Amino acid sequence: MKKALSLILCAVLLLSLAAPAAAADGGCDCGFSPIIYVGPLGCTPIVRDAGAENEQTLWKIDTQFLLSNLKDVLPALTKALLTRNADLLGDAIAAFANASFGDLALDADGNSKANVTTPELSVPAGDRHGPDSDYYFNYDFRLDPFEHADRLHAFIAQVKALTGHDSVKLKCSSMGGVVLSAYLEKYGHDGIDVIICRCCPLWGTAVAGEAFCGKVELNATALTRYGEDAIPYLETGFADDFIEGALYALLDTLKGAGLIDALCALGDRILRDAGDRVFQQALIPIFGTLPGIWSFVPADYFEEAVRFMRLPAEGGLHDKVFAYRTAMANIADNLKAAKADGVKLCLICGYNVQRTPLVTLWQSTSDGTVDTKYASLGATCGNVKEPLDDAYLSAMADRTYLSPDQMIDAATCALPDCTWFVRDWLHCNANAGIDALFDLVMTSDEVSVRSFEAFPQFLAADEDADTVDPVTGAPDAFASLKDRPSFLNFIRFLFSIIKKAALAVFSRA
Repeated sequence: MKKALSLILCAVLLLSLAAPAAAADGGCDCGFSPIIYVGPLGCTPIVRDAGAENEQTLWKIDTQFLLSNLKDVLPALTKALLTRNADLLGDAIAAFANASFGDLALDADGNSKANVTTPELSVPAGDRHGPDSDYYFNYDFRLDPFEHADRLHAFIAQVKALTGHDSVKLKCSSMGGVVLSAYLEKYGHDGIDVIICRCCPLWGTAVAGEAFCGKVELNATALTRYGEDAIPYLETGFADDFIEGALYALLDTLKGAGLIDALCALGDRILRDAGDRVFQQALIPIFGTLPGIWSFVPADYFEEAVRFMRLPAEGGLHDKVFAYRTAMANIADNLKAAKADGVKLCLICGYNVQRTPLVTLWQSTSDGTVDTKYASLGATCGNVKEPLDDAYLSAMADRTYLSPDQMIDAATCALPDCTWFVRDWLHCNANAGIDALFDLVMTSDEVSVRSFEAFPQFLAADEDADTVDPVTGAPDAFASLKDRPSFLNFIRFLFSIIKKAALAVFSRA
């Protein structure tokens, strides 16, 4: 009896010792690993002379600083425009760009000036975690993505130690996907159980590719559409629906009257006459030194961009720029390997939004910033506002991954079963419906485009309702007005009728 009692007491003692040991190890049995949110470009301020009397935020740059620099070059700008002196105009614009952004430039090794810093880089703190909280990872967007990958690796280890979990979830927005690409290339996917990519330029974006090749153009159709697509996202305050409708009508009227075409023609002439001096004196010396911006250049632009931007043939900057090309080339395979090992993936992209109207490839469908084909790792897309062409649609043998509006064929994506598309979704704009999808991705055992009835592969964003709904067919102005009666939708419908009538008249003429 005494022996049995002794054994029981020993067992109790061992258990009492084991409990504090488990607590010391920081183990957590909540069943939900912590979320690390890898932010977008500009997720932390970049400051010159931080803490000094002359401290200046360089990114995101403040309006007063820009106006002060503009005031300094205003006499030269005025003289250049009055005399139509393209060289003087180019010099003035370059002077403004250098005064405003010049200190963002890195040195020949791709390092920042000593007095230009990011004083607010976050470090993980506290052990609170769950579906409604995350650890925010920010970074200096200018620098080598592999530097961010090293910081992220240490950040993940700290979060695991704080929370007592042996895995984390990575939720990446926009340029956060660049950081993810570098991380997966260098460190792999061990210790990650979910990866979400939200509007990420995993294969770059044409805006950067074309700009780094000097392919700049102002197009009236693109400019009008860009403004119209942005209108629902404006904070116009009182009577906002009326103001939004009036702005839409104004843009379409100006386009119909040829005034926007005239404005773009003037802008193109200025770009043609003064653009070379601006590139040579400002854009190349500043943005051509930033490995972070180089990471946005798609593979099909890269060789030409290296020549145009005069990237050094050797040295630290050259090595950093070229190193990331491997991460970009391998991101699809690295994500496939993660999926094969049980990591839940969600790539989500916007489409049918007019892209920035400053490049020759303005017809590429996008979320307004990142091309859908690059964010989705290979979707076949129609031009913005248009379906895929008839020849392509006729040749399709399998339409499993074809969008109901016939604008996207997801079958050509690297990961078609893990890639969602949201029509009319502006780049990374907050949307409660999309957040609800992310919650399901992070809490469900199985994740694919067929896992959630309310969130099929193709969705349409409703900015007014802050929701997403399944795509059922092509965009229709009358259906939008019927479903969501508003002055803006009425104006959209009215102008769609006017355009159709005008097209019919001109086709008969």
